[in-house]
Amino acid sequence: MSPLTIIATLLVPGWLFAAEAPGGPADVRALRPERALRTERTLTDCYAAALARSDAVAQQRELVIQAREHVRQAGGAILPSLSGIIGRQWQENPGGTALQKSLAPTSQTTARISATQPLFRGGREYAALRAARRLETAQEHAERQTEVRLYQDVAAAYYAVLSAERDLANLADQLKAYDSRIGELRERESIGRSRPSEVLTARAARASLEAQDVQVRGALAQVRETLAFLTGLPVDTAMADEPGETPASASLESCLAAIEGRPDVAAARARAEAAAAGEWVATGAILPSVDLVGNYYMKRGGVLENVHWDAQLALTIPIFTGGQTWSRVREARSVRRQADQGLSLARRSAEAEIRTLWDRLDADRGQVEALNRAVELAQSSYDRQVEEYRQGLVNNLDVLTALNTLQDLRRARDRGRFLVRTDSAHLAAACGHIGASADAGIPHSASGLEPLP
Repeated sequence: MSPLTIIATLLVPGWLFAAEAPGGPADVRALRPERALRTERTLTDCYAAALARSDAVAQQRELVIQAREHVRQAGGAILPSLSGIIGRQWQENPGGTALQKSLAPTSQTTARISATQPLFRGGREYAALRAARRLETAQEHAERQTEVRLYQDVAAAYYAVLSAERDLANLADQLKAYDSRIGELRERESIGRSRPSEVLTARAARASLEAQDVQVRGALAQVRETLAFLTGLPVDTAMADEPGETPASASLESCLAAIEGRPDVAAARARAEAAAAGEWVATGAILPSVDLVGNYYMKRGGVLENVHWDAQLALTIPIFTGGQTWSRVREARSVRRQADQGLSLARRSAEAEIRTLWDRLDADRGQVEALNRAVELAQSSYDRQVEEYRQGLVNNLDVLTALNTLQDLRRARDRGRFLVRTDSAHLAAACGHIGASADAGIPHSASGLEPLP
């Protein structure tokens, strides 16, 4: 290869050279020139973009940060506290002798450093730390659940875009078939072998397809707006359709086994554990508390001027607080029962969601298999009808009916295929796995999912 050829290869866009090879990638791009200059986005790309701009996920992350700070605050209650105190005191002149005045001066300044170490407070400080840690875990799982729901929304919009685009492509093929049919009818009409009404019937059917095309384009614009809202990508972003990869399915038992690992169930379980610790926090307030207090004086007045430190072991026994302590205990017990009920509800809701999604996926997969067989039969029927029409055995209406049946079945099959992909992504997400799609594939090792036959 000469130096000029090498330079030209580097400077001239590669698609110009690829266009010289028939059947290569350039032929595909020539069919879709508007996509040739744009990067096609996969479901993984769209989800990453949505994750980066999601306000709901960002809010959950802030809640996680707040929960972590609560853990630090709860831990700080166990550690000693240290404070510096400076005070100026004034009091009435006691009168009397000079000794009495020196013992109780009318004004004095005190400066000290005071330290307090909690020794025992009924164990409620450690229970509060456990509760804070469990609430931190709950917030982390809640953040994960928000990401799962976001993934489901993005997957639904992503596959809706691909489904609508495929529907438009099917309509375009159907319109071409009608154009070919109308052209053949006009030729037969010119030689007297077809009636003018046959051409009018075909043209009317074609006009109906044009109306459907307009309707599908409107639906495509709506789902593209939804996807753009979720991801922040331009509305006209090209989506990558990779039909070579198929979605996965899973047995119902393997899906139900993943319930305890779901983020929402894990969050509910962590909140229940935090509520149980919170009950002990309230109960610990009934017990006595012991604190060690120490003071170091930099400046002191009166007869204690030369005493620079003191220490105190304080025992506090709660006797009567107006019934507030026992009321807090009863409230904490109610909160624990409520959290247990929330955990039970989360488990039952998760099971119901997984069963519903699994049944839907199973039904949609069965429908697609049936539609595949129906398309094959409809194709054979249409080919036969065309052949018999040319032999004069059937009329034009029979041919148009066979054509409509074939194209409608193709459209229904393709819509079903994308619906299966959507259902598969939703089911995997419901099992706690993100990334189940025809684009990214389901993590088989994590979920035990089997590929679509």
